[in-house]
Amino acid sequence: MNNLPGVIVAAVGVSLSLVAFFAVLWAFFPNRLARVEAVVNGMPGRSFTVGLVNLVFFGAVMLVMFSLADRFRGGGLRAVGGIFLVLLSIGVSFGLAGVVQVVGGRLRDPASSLVRTAWGTVLLTLGCGLPFIGWFGLLPYAASLGLGAFILSFFSRPNPEQVTPV
Repeated sequence: MNNLPGVIVAAVGVSLSLVAFFAVLWAFFPNRLARVEAVVNGMPGRSFTVGLVNLVFFGAVMLVMFSLADRFRGGGLRAVGGIFLVLLSIGVSFGLAGVVQVVGGRLRDPASSLVRTAWGTVLLTLGCGLPFIGWFGLLPYAASLGLGAFILSFFSRPNPEQVTPV
C-alpha cells in the first residue's frame, strides 16, 4: 500500500473512462442497447447461461488458436484468435452497457440515461474491484450476463415502447 493515492486516482480514472465509454455506446446504439437492457431485465437466468457457455467456448477456442500459433509460428491462427478476441470484446462491451443501465436504473431514479449510466458504471466498477469476490465472482457474472443478453437481443422481439426512435 505504498502507492494508495495512485491506486485511488487510477480507480477514479477508470470509472470516468467507463462512464464515458458506456454513454457513447448508448448515444450511437440506443435501439440495440435498449434491447440488451430488456433482455437482462426479462431473462437474467437465460442470459447468464448463454453468456457463460459462449465465454467458455469461444475463450477456449481463442486460447487454443493463440497456443497453436505460438507452437507452429502461424500468423493465420493468431489472426483467427484475434478475431475471436475482438468479437468477444464487442459482445461483452455491449452487454456490460446494458447491465450498467439495469444496475443504475434499479438503484437510482431512471430520469436520465446519463445519470443511470454514471451510477451503474461507478457501482459496478467498484464492486468488481473488490478483491477475490469481485474479481472472480461479480465480474465474470456481469460479463456472462451481459454477453448472453447481447446475444439473445438478436433473437428477442422488442416491445414498441422499448425501442427509441432514431
